[in-house]
Amino acid sequence: MRLIHIVACAVVSILLLGLVGWPGETMTPVGDSSYPWRPAGRGTPSIDVVGRAPFAAEVYGDVAVRSRWGLRTEGLVGERITDGSTAWRYENAWADDSLGPVRVNDRRVAGIWRDGRVSLIDVPDGRIVWQADLPPGPYHEANRAYDEEWGAAWEISVARDGSVPLVVVLHDGRLDVLDGRTGTIRWSYPSASSASCHTGDPVLGSVRSAGETVLVFQDCAGAESNVALSAADGRRLWGFDGGELWHARALGADRLASVDDGGALVVRRVQDGKVLWRVPSAGLKDNPYGDAMGASDELVTVRSETEVAAYRIADGEVAWRRTLGDAWNGTVLTDGVDTYVAEDARTLVKLDARTGRIIDRHRFEDDITPRWMRDGLAGIGVGTGDDVVIG
Repeated sequence: MRLIHIVACAVVSILLLGLVGWPGETMTPVGDSSYPWRPAGRGTPSIDVVGRAPFAAEVYGDVAVRSRWGLRTEGLVGERITDGSTAWRYENAWADDSLGPVRVNDRRVAGIWRDGRVSLIDVPDGRIVWQADLPPGPYHEANRAYDEEWGAAWEISVARDGSVPLVVVLHDGRLDVLDGRTGTIRWSYPSASSASCHTGDPVLGSVRSAGETVLVFQDCAGAESNVALSAADGRRLWGFDGGELWHARALGADRLASVDDGGALVVRRVQDGKVLWRVPSAGLKDNPYGDAMGASDELVTVRSETEVAAYRIADGEVAWRRTLGDAWNGTVLTDGVDTYVAEDARTLVKLDARTGRIIDRHRFEDDITPRWMRDGLAGIGVGTGDDVVIG
């Protein structure tokens, strides 16, 4: 009976922690959820301003999630982009240097701190889904002392295994990949069975996620010193050298897009790294960043100095091409239906993603920077202030 009583108490405690959060955590919902959000102007042909979101916030419908700092606590806050009111506040009294909100999927955001704590929050409901603690890596003590060489060596991204999101965290010289549904560690790198540049020395330099692939850049010399790993289980897929894949972009259909040193658009197969097609005349010499490419189910769209061009993912053939002034910013935002690019320093153009036809133009009061697009909304940085949200 005593054992049964202990087990029952443990189960109840775990359930309560799942509902209210772990010690030191406080979640305070304010008001009702407005998810999904359908503002006036969304889905219309014209470019309509529907609200504002803080810089570097993650937007979910009408809620923008940003970091929040206090005298004794750190955390996250969800704010309505329509009027700035608070949707919920998440405070972590045990926090140690917040690394900012990380978008896991269309409902959930991860809060990550330098002490290794990770909390997943359901944004519409203002609810803690799970909490995890990352094990210390080989440079943990150096990081705690903010060593000049290793103190900033934290990188967070999101990969996927089919429809399952995976939170990828490089910390303290160690890579951990967490299952986005449960917070459990799927796999880590380097593992005891993985080879390193020098026996016994962890050599992680940087990590990038690209769909179902995790790209590991190591501090090694020699051919194929960097590796592409399967996001599902950490299995080595292939090796590569150099930094061409630093900003690789997942295209779907088992493909990755990147821009090489000469400005060519390169698409390769995920499973073995084989180059499937290459467009040397893509005009991307002044736009070397893969994260500036717009990708949809069938097209990858790029902005060169004087035009916008969409290439078919299947074979690299041009789907459409449109001359569009001198590029101020090379970022392309697209969801496969609409495409947004900057025509000049202050003018945003909306194109039909499938044909390149111009739908609308919008002139802003200051220089613009296209930043993100999801769920039919886009965020445009204007000057040095908040992002303008358009629909």
